[in-house]
Amino acid sequence: MTSVDPETKWALITGAASGIGAAFAAGLAARNYGLCLVDKQRDALIAVARDITARHGVPVTPIVADLQSIADQDAVIDFIAGAPALDLLINNAGFGVPHLFQTVLPESHVAMLQVHVVAPVRFSRAALPAMIARRKGAIINVCSMSLYIQTPGNTMYGATKLFLDGFSQRLNLEVGAHGIEIQSLIPGYTISNFGNTDEYKHSRRAAIPAFLWSSAESVVEASLQQLGSGRLKCVPGTFNRVLEFCLRRGLFSPRLMRRWIA
Repeated sequence: MTSVDPETKWALITGAASGIGAAFAAGLAARNYGLCLVDKQRDALIAVARDITARHGVPVTPIVADLQSIADQDAVIDFIAGAPALDLLINNAGFGVPHLFQTVLPESHVAMLQVHVVAPVRFSRAALPAMIARRKGAIINVCSMSLYIQTPGNTMYGATKLFLDGFSQRLNLEVGAHGIEIQSLIPGYTISNFGNTDEYKHSRRAAIPAFLWSSAESVVEASLQQLGSGRLKCVPGTFNRVLEFCLRRGLFSPRLMRRWIA
């Protein structure tokens, strides 16, 4: 990596093997960013890295890491410490377990805390000193509309995304004066592999009308275009902005959320 053009901008993306993470990788490569791509899915990650290198010719470093593991988080932090200073950190990795809290194994709750809370906090702490020293950089924390939705089966996912959104807003108060931007990205229904797990096999996602779904590429484009605008919360798509407005102000009844939104 030391032989790379020193003017190259660098981004680190977690959860980069598919969905929004892979779309961020492609969108940033098209903007001539060098990339560090982090994911636990080795084969898919290597495939994304090779495809981006072939299409865009930018330097790409894949790191196979399961962010449930502190040791794997440490490996990412070591990379941040030894690599060229990051211009952009995207904390995107995440997963859902749409079951009642007491029916889920305790280790699954701890794993979600590691991926959604601990890893973003640790990676932000690792990346910020160099960003502040250069007065240049941004962090995008991928949250979820679920942070507003209080329904059964959403306890841990919604609560961890609520933390990530609040963390983003409060961190802005500390680092904004140094030229650093922390964006809270709140996608709605997005086409990805997120729901293609055993945990979601009985969910009602298939019943959601097609027009409500956004592509990962459109979510990423909205996020990247908003950087530098001074708006620190990004909700892509007109429908999603209306939905977020209504949810944030409590305009939907709990019964409606249980029947349709959840």
